[in-house]
Amino acid sequence: MIVDLKLCNRTYVGYSLDTGRNVYLKPALASQGVKGSVTNALASAFVGSLGGGKSFANNLIVYYAVLYGAQAVIVDPKAERGRWKETLPEISHEINIVTLTSDEKNKGLLDPYVIMKNPKDSESLAIDILTFLTGISSRDGERFPILRKAIRAVTNSEVRGLMKVIEELRVENTPLSTSIADHIESFTDYDFAHLLFSNGYVEQSISLEKQLNIIQVADLVLPDKETSFEEYTTMELLSVAMLIVISTFALDFIHTDRSIFKIVDLDEAWSFLQVAQGKTLSMKLVRAGRAMNAGVYFVTQNTDDLLDEKLKNNLGLKFAFRSTDLNEIKKTLAFFGVDPEDENNQKRLRDLENGQCLISDLYGRVGVIQFHPVFEELLHAFDTRPPVRKEV
Repeated sequence: MIVDLKLCNRTYVGYSLDTGRNVYLKPALASQGVKGSVTNALASAFVGSLGGGKSFANNLIVYYAVLYGAQAVIVDPKAERGRWKETLPEISHEINIVTLTSDEKNKGLLDPYVIMKNPKDSESLAIDILTFLTGISSRDGERFPILRKAIRAVTNSEVRGLMKVIEELRVENTPLSTSIADHIESFTDYDFAHLLFSNGYVEQSISLEKQLNIIQVADLVLPDKETSFEEYTTMELLSVAMLIVISTFALDFIHTDRSIFKIVDLDEAWSFLQVAQGKTLSMKLVRAGRAMNAGVYFVTQNTDDLLDEKLKNNLGLKFAFRSTDLNEIKKTLAFFGVDPEDENNQKRLRDLENGQCLISDLYGRVGVIQFHPVFEELLHAFDTRPPVRKEV
């Protein structure tokens, strides 16, 4: 199953568990058409259950890429990277941590009409968010055209914001338009929703001008992995909607200087890969990334989240950390192109220790490596485990 893996002239990240040889990575290499490579995809996948080292490895690779000149945006729904300015002092001047709270000063910062520069992009995102929240499908011949018309009217006006969509629906003054307006307005009752809804008068904006940008939203309530979309609570709907907005905002970041390698890092990616709008968005990001020299990193718990054929075929580097569920182990092995029924392969994945993973490189080779941060400071900076209370 597993061959020796030795990648030269790149950043040291660890060593092969089979040979002890050093392993080197260069995330931007895929797009350069290297002889012998089987993919030119810059997107990467990090999968595995909690506590196996998935987040640590992801953070380490992003950190090294930034040191070598890349720019990165990390969508951090669990707010695990809030202390990086203190724990990574050597690059603190290039770290920008954006923490969005429900404070009045942040009102409307995630409104599609505020966050996107291009009005057409704003309109497209407004449709995605409002259909997601209301459950109105584009195949709904009665309600969708009414919502679409109101959004278009706002796009064509001088003052734009999602609250204005509600106003346009009320101007229509039909039973259906009023019902849709009431439905949308019901979400604005939550303080948390104030980030999404503005009246069009928002002066500040989110800046992504530093080399390493981290976007956090306070009080996010993500649904459990097993929760079906139909069972999402209002807070869960709003939370996923905000992640969709932030991830779409990353498209603007991707479309900056093509000569600079960029990374869009999507932690807890499963939360929006489970919904139609999120799946569509993921492919937009990947396609834009390929054209604009940017890698989209999907960090998620299960391989199932990445099995859409279009997405799967556009993933380059793949990392899989420990899993104990046999069904998930088989899916992961198949995802890596190795025999899922081979018991030795299954045991290898099941017995991985913290920081060890299965890796598939640009040449289609599969190996097992141990991530090695070299510096103890990085081990502490990227450790996402809760602190252990010391007994007195």
